[in-house]
Amino acid sequence: MPRRPQGTGSQTALRGLNTAAITRQLAVRGPQLQADLARRTGLSPATVSNIVNHEVAGGRIRTERVLRDGRWGVLVSVVPDDTVVVGIDVGRSHLRLVGSDTARRTFGAREVALELGHQPEETFALASRLLDELVENEGLSRSQVRRCGVALPASLGPDGAVVQQSVLREWAGHDLVTMARDALGIDVVVDNDANLGAFAHAGTFDVAGTLVYVKVASGIGAGIVSGNRVYRSTSGLSGELGHVQVVDGGQTCYCGSRGCLETLASTRTIIADYARVHARPSTLADVIEAVENQDPVALRILAEAGDALGRVLAVVCNLLSPDVVVVGGPLAPVGQPLLDGMEASLRKRALPAAISGTTFVVSDFEPHAEVVGACLLALQDVSDARPLVTTK
Repeated sequence: MPRRPQGTGSQTALRGLNTAAITRQLAVRGPQLQADLARRTGLSPATVSNIVNHEVAGGRIRTERVLRDGRWGVLVSVVPDDTVVVGIDVGRSHLRLVGSDTARRTFGAREVALELGHQPEETFALASRLLDELVENEGLSRSQVRRCGVALPASLGPDGAVVQQSVLREWAGHDLVTMARDALGIDVVVDNDANLGAFAHAGTFDVAGTLVYVKVASGIGAGIVSGNRVYRSTSGLSGELGHVQVVDGGQTCYCGSRGCLETLASTRTIIADYARVHARPSTLADVIEAVENQDPVALRILAEAGDALGRVLAVVCNLLSPDVVVVGGPLAPVGQPLLDGMEASLRKRALPAAISGTTFVVSDFEPHAEVVGACLLALQDVSDARPLVTTK
């Protein structure tokens, strides 16, 4: 919540902080009711109304009267300028890129497959070429692209270096912020993909409390949004659900431990289990098709993966008592058996009071949650970097 700057007594500075709080909300969440802006920023309705009127007069935001739930309200939205940001999602075998204007309208989505073991230099160079294509096809100039958000399946320290061995093992130890900035030629902000998946979903569910987003992919990670902010530790390491031990003496995980959640519920394990039963090489597409066809083997494998996931999430729910738990990742289109197994397991182990108000859902944002979250991160960074427009 914005507060009066200590020691300055400056109404102008305070107004600037309050204006920044409102524009930040609009940049990240998009158009919203003026009453919701007051609730989310903690500012009084009168303060929000005064700032909105001033920004409307300056041509930076617009308002319109709308009918919501039988009541009239004022919808506030950003007037887009010529600023563009881009989001990039890098995975073990994919690269996604999408552009966004300051009104959060996305465009120019691109996706390419990557070879396993791809190197950061090559991948960022490819991203730069895709960005060139986007700029040319959309009739933009490179100078309009002000910021790039990058989602990576890794825990990243404040300096942008990988602090925990991830599914992108070849990327460990590199200064990824500098590498991305040099390749793309623009300022870059980088974050964990699960964090950005959570960021993308927070606005969709309009959660005032806590949302936990669990990405089940080659690795398993969680992003946490609480009080409209993504939780980030000072070390950069957080949400590593995949390396919580579920069973003693289980399979060896690439982190060096045995019986980690990733050895039981990651897509790599799910595919390997399916392939072993059917005695033939298999892909994720094969598993998805089998689930769609109600194949009992595939359904059982997903249910058991969900059971393992629920064991770990029960602890998370006892700690956080979240409002929403979202399961995402490449299995989301057929993720109901995974969710059902997870919820049944979790309800047996979590305190009933801790999950009495919790909603459990499969993401309907996939496969674009992380790349959209990367765009929102870039928009937030641009909003924070802009000079504050203040009046006396």
